[in-house]
Amino acid sequence: MVLLLLLAIAAIVWSISQLRSSKRAQAKLQRELELLEQRYKPIVDVDQEVDRAKERLSELMVQHGRIEAEIESAKRGLTRIHEELALANDAAFLVEIGYYEPRYDFEDLPSYEAELQRIREKQKAMLREDGTGDNRRAAAFATQSLSFNGSATQGRAAQKKTIKLILRAFNGESDSFIARVSYRNAEAMEKRIRSAFDAINAITQKYDFCELNPRYLDLRVQELQLVYEWEEAKQREKEEQAKVREQMRDEEKAAREAEKAQQQADKEESKYQELLQKAEQEVLIASEKDKAKLNSKIEELQQRIAEIEEKKRAISQAMLTKTGHVYIISNVGSFGENIYKIGMTRRLEPMDRVKELGDASVPFPFDVHAMIRTSDAPSLENALHKHFNQRRLNLENERKEFFRVSIDEIRQELDQLRNNLGIDSELRLTLLAEAKEYRMSEAKRKHLETSWNQ
Repeated sequence: MVLLLLLAIAAIVWSISQLRSSKRAQAKLQRELELLEQRYKPIVDVDQEVDRAKERLSELMVQHGRIEAEIESAKRGLTRIHEELALANDAAFLVEIGYYEPRYDFEDLPSYEAELQRIREKQKAMLREDGTGDNRRAAAFATQSLSFNGSATQGRAAQKKTIKLILRAFNGESDSFIARVSYRNAEAMEKRIRSAFDAINAITQKYDFCELNPRYLDLRVQELQLVYEWEEAKQREKEEQAKVREQMRDEEKAAREAEKAQQQADKEESKYQELLQKAEQEVLIASEKDKAKLNSKIEELQQRIAEIEEKKRAISQAMLTKTGHVYIISNVGSFGENIYKIGMTRRLEPMDRVKELGDASVPFPFDVHAMIRTSDAPSLENALHKHFNQRRLNLENERKEFFRVSIDEIRQELDQLRNNLGIDSELRLTLLAEAKEYRMSEAKRKHLETSWNQ
């Protein structure tokens, strides 16, 4: 458009030079020139407005980019806040419950303590490092030099104070989470430590002068994991000690029962020995008619004495060896179908142990499916527990000897173990659980519900 304007003006100038002699023509051309200027002046103004609009659009695009970056940063901050709010809610802890994969597999508590000490020494070493000057060995470090009031020295001092401040904040948060870690929130507490690390770094990185070291974050997370597993190991050791104490109490009770039975057998043997001696003396002076009767009595007494001696030998053997009973019991009313307890007792009266288990802690008594006497009861019990280990109801506490199996599976495994372990008793298993009280209770409950509904 500007070019057309220039061409028009050039043509007019040329016409003026050709018609210079004619004032009328000159005046006419002058009016045409004015008309052309008025006609094309808006076009020139529009082009200028377009140029100014393009400049404004460029400025707006730059501003739009900045706003988009701020929106993305705000979104990340909002997401982090939502995560922190969720973690602060106890309900979120329950969502986090799941299988925790152990990172350490030490055999004893001193090993856990030594590893924890090693991790904390690494943390102390990083905290001792001067983080100014982009020292990446430090727990937190400056990412660039800082001048304050025109002084590099004052800027370095300000950086040190800032580094101490963010480390105190992060360590305070981490210590709080580590102190509260448990089986139900281990994963959540780890996320909280990482969230605190990200939140602090988001603030410091905005001003681009210092940040927390990711290596220090890893050490704090390792400390959290190790503290949790250490506490779990201590709990397992307590449970093992409790199991040993329970076994000792059972052994002591069995020993007292054996000693009492031994004394009772000695008393009975002494009694029958006296009766035998008396009968033997009487037979010497008895008539032929009475001798037959006395001889029959003597044979009966000798049989009783032999039975008592056999009983005493069995008691002595049980006291000196691992002879005992492995029992298979169920409680349908309390635990449901196909749930069996596989336990062991060395008591002379093994049913006493079953009756103890069916005390007030469960609503119904146990049904006995097998009571297996063997010369090595602990080995048989351990073999059964090992074979069905993955079928435990409680996979965390091995003191709870309940297994989700069928009675046929137990019978098949006992058949396999019989020869290997030298089980010296007949394997007789009751397949069905009577569960008398439970079934009668259910029948009565249905009857009462029917009566209420009528």
